[in-house]
Amino acid sequence: MTDLNLNNHRLIKGFTLFEVMVALIVCGVGLLGLAKMAALGISASQNAGSRSLIAVQMESLASMMHANSAFWQPATTPVFAKFTATGTTITDASGSLITAYPAGCLTTCTPTQLAAFDVNTWVQDMNNQFPTYNATVTCAPAPVQIDCTIQVTWTEKQLAINATAAVGSATQITQQSYSIYVKP
Repeated sequence: MTDLNLNNHRLIKGFTLFEVMVALIVCGVGLLGLAKMAALGISASQNAGSRSLIAVQMESLASMMHANSAFWQPATTPVFAKFTATGTTITDASGSLITAYPAGCLTTCTPTQLAAFDVNTWVQDMNNQFPTYNATVTCAPAPVQIDCTIQVTWTEKQLAINATAAVGSATQITQQSYSIYVKP
């Protein structure tokens, strides 16, 4: 009878310190994994927001091109054919798009003045939101209607998923690109 009471006493005793430590380690690893997944989710959400804003900005430039179709026609396009923008700097061979606020354009603007105003406004907005962007607008003359390609590249930070992906840092800076095709 004494052995039976001794066995019951051992069963009622509870958890050992070792069992508690193992449970704490398992919970700690689980919480670390949960924190990493939350950080990845936040990083992905921020990058998706940036990408959608880039798409909206590019559609904005395409809308400006559609609204000023008199400038973006085969007769006037060979004057510049291509322009690039980095930060607030616009480069085009003709120099027609460089002036932000063309003189004499207070009430009535020529198509070239309006295009310069639109492009400079767009470049300023892009630089305010994405300081590391580069944009290239290339227009190829066609017999009836011009074809333009707008390409924007920018850098974004991505959180590394694991140690193999993180070479020297938990974040990676990657170059992203987005292009659209426009017929103004």
